[in-house]
Amino acid sequence: MSNHVLISGGIVVQSDRSGKPPEGFIPAPENVVPGYRCSGGVFSVPVDSLAALRTKALSRLAARRWQAETSGVVVDGVSISTDRESTAMLTAAFVVASNDPEYSIRWKVQNGVFVTVSAPQIIGLAAAVREHVQACFDREDELTTAILAANSAALAALDIESGWPS
Repeated sequence: MSNHVLISGGIVVQSDRSGKPPEGFIPAPENVVPGYRCSGGVFSVPVDSLAALRTKALSRLAARRWQAETSGVVVDGVSISTDRESTAMLTAAFVVASNDPEYSIRWKVQNGVFVTVSAPQIIGLAAAVREHVQACFDREDELTTAILAANSAALAALDIESGWPS
């Protein structure tokens, strides 16, 4: 099967694989589809617009924030899960602990071991987890601002991997 394309302004705008292309269509390699660039009969992969590059960067950034947010946090030498389910359960324990200073629970930490946690400790754990999660969103906010202000070159050089809370 052959591929023929219609070019407008140096961009492939239509392709035809019928074997009988309409007038104005030129032969092209099989992999060429609308969006490809064409200059002097040479086809190249389309270059994303700055808006598309920013959208992709923001998507990668949200995934990176999620990774940092849910990676857990160490509080007083104890590894605490910070996934959404764990933070919700800790929030519920915080509410009870805030109203009952004698409250305590057995809490399963990241290594699978259960520890007894008192009301003041629950409040401290909840605060530490909240600070960790908020720090992740603060870092995402900072990088979002940089992404939205960046040109293509600055966007390519932007490091979204470092600077996250651990």
